[in-house]
Amino acid sequence: MSTIATPHRFTSLPDEPKIASAVTALEEHGFSAKVVDDLDAARETVLARIQHGSSLMTNTSVTLQETGIVDAINAGVHYGSAEIHQELPGRIHIVLIRQVVGF
Repeated sequence: MSTIATPHRFTSLPDEPKIASAVTALEEHGFSAKVVDDLDAARETVLARIQHGSSLMTNTSVTLQETGIVDAINAGVHYGSAEIHQELPGRIHIVLIRQVVGF
């Protein structure tokens, strides 16, 4: 059995000044950004932003899967299931989680 060494920068959280700097840089480039403490808060934040009938693509994100967002979306109770092929300016939202979430 072989293992792959994971660099420390991918297994530790940044300090608050780095998080604040990332949020500022994202916002300066047209993204909205919110920092949350854990996966539950991330799931709530993301799902609250999705409007009824929205079209979504969820098949490329391990984080969306780990937070349960994909399951909530794929259940189809409140959300559409088509894919978004191009995003409009001002509609990209980034949620940063203060928790190590996989690699």
